[in-house]
Amino acid sequence: MSDRTKGLLFAFIALFSWGIHGPAGRYLALQGVDMYFVTGFRFWIGTIVFGLFLLAKREMKINWKSNAKLTIFVSLIGLTGNSIIYHMALKYLPGTLVMILENLSPIFVFMMSFAIYKIAPAKKEIFSFLTAFAGLILIVYGKGNLDLSSDKYLVGVILGAATGITFGFYTFFSSVLVKAVQGNPVGVIQFLFKIFVISSVTMIPFIFTSGQKPYTAVQWFWLIEMGVFQSGLSYLFWNYAMKYLPVNLTSILFVFTILFTTINEYLFLNLQLNTNLVIGGILIIAAGYLITHKTKKASKTKVV
Repeated sequence: MSDRTKGLLFAFIALFSWGIHGPAGRYLALQGVDMYFVTGFRFWIGTIVFGLFLLAKREMKINWKSNAKLTIFVSLIGLTGNSIIYHMALKYLPGTLVMILENLSPIFVFMMSFAIYKIAPAKKEIFSFLTAFAGLILIVYGKGNLDLSSDKYLVGVILGAATGITFGFYTFFSSVLVKAVQGNPVGVIQFLFKIFVISSVTMIPFIFTSGQKPYTAVQWFWLIEMGVFQSGLSYLFWNYAMKYLPVNLTSILFVFTILFTTINEYLFLNLQLNTNLVIGGILIIAAGYLITHKTKKASKTKVV
């Protein structure tokens, strides 16, 4: 199996798992569970997942000074900051609108690639992103969630845009840190353990000051599932993907989360299919095929 194939496999496992996050989080929200508690508790579960793995491998000896400043910034901005801002945006905009704005993160990644590496996005990358984003808009429209009537709509848009910037920050700079430990799978997990420890500590105040906590076995099941899979294993597979794939490509693939979310909503939340949902899904799949289809010309381009 080639490195590129490994990267795509890891990416789609992470994206499919993140696609469960929406329905699971929606269920907890409808049950009245405080989303700040969910976020903070998920970070702690993710930390435990990575910590147990390192203990089992006897690799808990971690160099906390290695790339310390960038690691702290990735954790505080790309992980903690993204989660907090996302939930703040939900106070002013529907969740699907926030998801649209978060999926603008590839634009930030393109900008950073050009600013740091002087590599402009290829025409195929731009076209793939625009195609995927058009599919995203159609899916959201098909769900009937393009409500722009909030009296604080502008505040929501600013916060939503910030979610895209912060996730783009995470994708780009964690890719830089992960590629620094290329060929060392344990090094990727040690990196994730470090940023999750930092985020878990910063989220402690939100855990203790949050409102309603899960009170049924089903609610705790979905919270633990989100912690183990969406906060733990999804980030693991996503960072493994970034070991093997260009950062621009992985950032565009993130749009697949809404396709997988829609599939899970259809399977588990009785979402009714319509033309917009189907066409939107087809556009995202087409964009995914285009961006992952390796031509002879593309094979000679520089990988960031």
